[in-house]
Amino acid sequence: MPPKREVQVGEETWKVPVWQEPVRQEQLAQHEDGHLSLARREGYLQKRAGRSRFRWTIRFFELKEGQIRWWRPSFKDQLTQPRPPGVIRKEPRPKPVRCLDLTQLQRITRTQVKFPYSTRILLQFNPDYTDYQLELRSEREIEIMEWYKVLIRFTMERYDVSVDREPAKVVAQVEETETDAPDRM
Repeated sequence: MPPKREVQVGEETWKVPVWQEPVRQEQLAQHEDGHLSLARREGYLQKRAGRSRFRWTIRFFELKEGQIRWWRPSFKDQLTQPRPPGVIRKEPRPKPVRCLDLTQLQRITRTQVKFPYSTRILLQFNPDYTDYQLELRSEREIEIMEWYKVLIRFTMERYDVSVDREPAKVVAQVEETETDAPDRM
């Protein structure tokens, strides 16, 4: 039997052949795009405003150092979408509206909708970290798919949903009856 040496992996002790080179931490789960700390992306995306089903707002997002943060650009920047927006060019850089740690990302759901806009991404975080849910979409399909490709690296749990149309807007109509109508004389 070949000689073996003991290696500590977490709380377990493994026996491996002497000639086997020890695995370094940075070699684990290698990805062609590099280590997660090198994942970077920035650009204009639309995010769902609060829990509203209908309101979407344009924000400038930045993914860097495992954090996703965003700023509210000026109205002119929202229309022209320059790179980088005026709010980012200021020195010292203003505080972002919100900053979320992507290492706390629990699941990501990609919803493909044929109309309007083709793909949305819903980011859900660990409940111990935050109950905030971030839903993103873009005017260009290629852009949201590039964001999705980077974001799925931060979680093991991902879902794909396909929908023909966005759910229709429900409008309640109230009809006056004779008993509800004010007295008119």
